[in-house]
Amino acid sequence: MPTGKITSSVAAADAAVNELVGIDTFEQQEQQVEFGSTSGIPGMEAGRGVTNQVTQTISQFCAAVLGQANKFPELASSIEKRDVADAERWGDTK
Repeated sequence: MPTGKITSSVAAADAAVNELVGIDTFEQQEQQVEFGSTSGIPGMEAGRGVTNQVTQTISQFCAAVLGQANKFPELASSIEKRDVADAERWGDTK
């Protein structure tokens, strides 16, 4: 398990989220697999259906992960403000 310092760094949160922001999942949501001649071949038709469903599910999952990731910079900012206030309060008690 990696060890590291836990910080309330807005820059670190932004950097982590920016790695995900460049991923465009919208085009994959509309993507469909089509075969040239599958009529009458039940296995191919079933495979096409499963592939299309898996592609859509993965795209929805990626969009959900990105939606959650976008919350991290705001959360880090909130924690950073709290940490600064705590540090100031602790500094006043010396």
